[in-house]
Amino acid sequence: MVDHAAKPGDQPNNTDNGINEDENEELITQLIAPGVQRNLEQEVILGFSVNIIAYPLILLYFIITFAYVTRKVVPYQFIDERFHIEQTITYIKGNWFQWDPKITTPPGLYILGWINYHIVRPICKSMSTLTILRLVNLIGGTIILPFVVLRPLFLFNAIGFWPVSMMCFPLMATYYYLYYTDVWSTIFIMESLTLALTMPWGLSRSIWLSGVMAGLSCVFRQTNIIWNGFILIVVIERRAIISKQFTTHSLNNYLKVFITAIEDFNELVLPFFINFVGFVVYLIWNRSITLGDKSNHSAGLHLVQVFYCFMFILFFSVPIWFSRNFVKSYKIRCQTRPVRTIFELLLIMLIIRYFTKIHPFLLADNRHYTFYLFKRLINSKYRLIKYIFFSVVYHFSTFSYMELMRPNEMSFHPIMPLPIKDSILLPIQLTHISWTVLILCTIVTIVPSPLFEPRYYILPYIFWRIFITCNAEPIFKKLVPAGPDEIPVTISSTGRLLWELLWFMLINVATLLVFILHPFIWTDESFLQRIIW
Repeated sequence: MVDHAAKPGDQPNNTDNGINEDENEELITQLIAPGVQRNLEQEVILGFSVNIIAYPLILLYFIITFAYVTRKVVPYQFIDERFHIEQTITYIKGNWFQWDPKITTPPGLYILGWINYHIVRPICKSMSTLTILRLVNLIGGTIILPFVVLRPLFLFNAIGFWPVSMMCFPLMATYYYLYYTDVWSTIFIMESLTLALTMPWGLSRSIWLSGVMAGLSCVFRQTNIIWNGFILIVVIERRAIISKQFTTHSLNNYLKVFITAIEDFNELVLPFFINFVGFVVYLIWNRSITLGDKSNHSAGLHLVQVFYCFMFILFFSVPIWFSRNFVKSYKIRCQTRPVRTIFELLLIMLIIRYFTKIHPFLLADNRHYTFYLFKRLINSKYRLIKYIFFSVVYHFSTFSYMELMRPNEMSFHPIMPLPIKDSILLPIQLTHISWTVLILCTIVTIVPSPLFEPRYYILPYIFWRIFITCNAEPIFKKLVPAGPDEIPVTISSTGRLLWELLWFMLINVATLLVFILHPFIWTDESFLQRIIW
């Protein structure tokens, strides 16, 4: 039960609509702790205002930097672009059955590039083919993602995240300048989730469209089939919450989800089941999840990949979790459970020792930040750094990932049913079931990969972040609650959300400057090489 706060000592003042000022104040403020309140209406208004003001400025930044990078910095095919661009040009020439065996992903990007080429070329005849194809990701990341994909979710959870910040997520923003598969594979699978949560076309049509979007995402990156499973669970779960009435009995809730899946198979499961069947057919035909270059992309048990992922999530989410109390909570957790903590640290050290895969590409390609991170720190010759320091880093990263989930989990009453009668009215939150599935999907997506590539963590981060509503505790100041007879102290999450946006842009600017100002030569390459994620 949430209490609402009004100013002490205020006297009722009747208005034309029969609501006095105290009651009106109660509608927009929440007493979240003794002496501490939040003004939710103000937070929502500020959130909308910042997004409206910041979006055109950030869009202008990406357009200007895109033009400069494409014309002056890398007016040539960069790293894997040579495969993607050449295959798209093959399609543009009409050779639809010619395929480069070095390409590992399906042809979704190349079909999209073909469409964009035939739209843009007649309008901008002087624009190079390279620029036209790179525009695919710039348009997708700066227009389609914030407006089509993230805006509907933002309208349902305006104090949870800002679309303008997610648009600037550094691991993905890097590829707004290049012709890679990551941007559009993210757009399609995220649009599937948006449709499943907001249901803009009604229940049945929205779920079928969600299934179609999820299936299309696999045409860009085949591992998105795993995220099909996550979205399917979210769809079934939200129906079961209403129709079967979830309680605090966890096992019963799992059974309710299973029963709902059976009962409503045609409406909820079938749209995604078709995708799974199609993927099985693909596996039988291809005999591997990787389309080409199978020798360099064979699956394995790369368990330390989970810690790499959590470490990157920790780094990018600093504005969300950083506070005195959060760090203090980790310290208390370690002190109150010393045996368990030691056991967990030893287990992490064993995983570092026996489940670290070192791919030849990682040690040979100095065009990625992971080359320097791995060589100088993660795989340091000093055991104190490699095992002791990083076991603590991985442990805290895992703690942060899980601990930020905890207060955002949808809770239920042991007996009383939910007052909500329609799943569209449910908050943008996950239950203990879908949180578990999110963690499992993250693990299944990244653990088999032998490569240490941060872009594999784009979806694990975004799916996690969308369902996290950051707390309103000040980042730098110490929170001092008001006394019993004082007006409650008002706190807000707006500051943290603003810092998140600034943090992302700071990283983007820094990495772009490194990309532009620090080129180097590879003797077997015709052009200058540069560093990206």
